[in-house]
Amino acid sequence: MAQIPECPESLKKIQHHLKIALEHDSKDPVISYWCRLYALQTALVIDKSSKDVKMFLVSLMDWLEKQKNNLKDNDMITNETAAQAHIENYAVKLFNFADGMDRQANYNKNIVKLFFTAGLLMDVLSVFGDVSEEISNTQKYAKWKATYIHNCMKNGETPTPGPPVSESGQIGFNFPNQGEDIPQPTNNFVPVSPTTPTYKDYPASTPNEYQTIPNTSTVSPTEIQPTVSERPVLLRDGIQLSPSQITKAQKYCKFAASALTYDDVSESIANLQKALKLLTTGEDS
Repeated sequence: MAQIPECPESLKKIQHHLKIALEHDSKDPVISYWCRLYALQTALVIDKSSKDVKMFLVSLMDWLEKQKNNLKDNDMITNETAAQAHIENYAVKLFNFADGMDRQANYNKNIVKLFFTAGLLMDVLSVFGDVSEEISNTQKYAKWKATYIHNCMKNGETPTPGPPVSESGQIGFNFPNQGEDIPQPTNNFVPVSPTTPTYKDYPASTPNEYQTIPNTSTVSPTEIQPTVSERPVLLRDGIQLSPSQITKAQKYCKFAASALTYDDVSESIANLQKALKLLTTGEDS
């Protein structure tokens, strides 16, 4: 496949997303494809008239078209629901691992890359529409934490684990100075549990052993076609499920399918159990 020209300076905002795409060309073409598609959509908003940008965008569109054809049998390319679940799962895995390192005060260049990459991948989720508040908060925190740890290491300071706490003892929700120009180390990074964390209580997860992120180009999760009724669904015991609850159940099913991509059977079962409980009782665990 033809090489894409170097990213023009005016499109600096998408350079990190393109770098993530390049790093995943071999080990996860799905991540590579959607990162470049996000970069294309963002670039078209920034600048589509400059001569060098036009050449770049044409090459990028050509690459995307050819890659989509090459991966036409992969559900995570042709099915946006499957793609969204895969990318969100992957981003959360990276975030959870970085958060585990942070909670254990294990600071090095790799943790900066983990947090920053997780945040950038959550940018990519906007390709599929508005992201949830949960993902938005996690994204802001990941980018802020990457910048914070990077600056601490640069200045010879020891970072404080966990989210920032105000003088009143409240966890802060607004994170200023989210870095967009953090040096990217070449360390390999490792994902852990794909369970989506809540902002207020990030779990400190630590994997039992380091492993390489599997190539998912030939793995296709069960195709999911969501259809959410605008009216409440009445269960046999008189319990009603709202459209938002139906959507939440679908999300659990998506995570279950995506977890199997990483052979994480226990996580898949856990998400299916959550979906089943929600659908049968109306309660979310």
